[in-house]
Amino acid sequence: MVARLWKIGLLLVVAAVAAAGCGGATATPTAIPSPTPAPSPTPASDPTVDRTGARDVALAYVLDRYGAGAPAAGLAWTEEHAKPEGLVGGEVYRYTAGDWLITISYPVVAPEQTVYTVKMANMATGFVWEGQVDAAGIVIEGEQLMLNAFNVALTHAQSLYADKAPLAGLPWVGERITPADLVGAETYRYTAGDWVATISYPVVPADKMVFNITIQNAITGFSWIGSVDTKGQITEIE
Repeated sequence: MVARLWKIGLLLVVAAVAAAGCGGATATPTAIPSPTPAPSPTPASDPTVDRTGARDVALAYVLDRYGAGAPAAGLAWTEEHAKPEGLVGGEVYRYTAGDWLITISYPVVAPEQTVYTVKMANMATGFVWEGQVDAAGIVIEGEQLMLNAFNVALTHAQSLYADKAPLAGLPWVGERITPADLVGAETYRYTAGDWVATISYPVVPADKMVFNITIQNAITGFSWIGSVDTKGQITEIE
């Protein structure tokens, strides 16, 4: 009888130990390890922007520089393919948001060589901005660089041909005359009285820009033709 009771007691002890073991497992569940985050992609050594990236870079630049006159951050832009019929070797897109219109044109070349011409305007306020964004996302205000080159050419002509060249301080009036179906280059014309200056340049990164300039006066017969790069280096052709 004692032996039987001892066996029953032993069984009860074993059952208790087993139950205690199960209770411990329930009270302290094994933690599920958090998944290891996927490594962030390594940035490309030569990142490039696409047309919408160029648009956003230009918007950020203009907002930083012109404040309240620029498009507000966070506008919802609607894209439209606006390539003119017959245009070969280039693309044109339009983006609209309220009274704002952005036109982006660019030549069809290798992505790392693409330079986007961005034109931003608000017909209600009269705000207008134009510049370029290269494949690395660098903003180039091509018209300002062009005016700098024009001033260099004028100063050069005045120093060499004082009695024939345009006088200093003339009120030049400019207009863009780039053909609508031309992508990858710009042409402007500036006039002051009998003087006419024509300036053309390729839409490329700033350090490769060369401005071809012609200054003429049909009354006196004076003509100066040359080029100026963004470092101010002059090459006189005629």
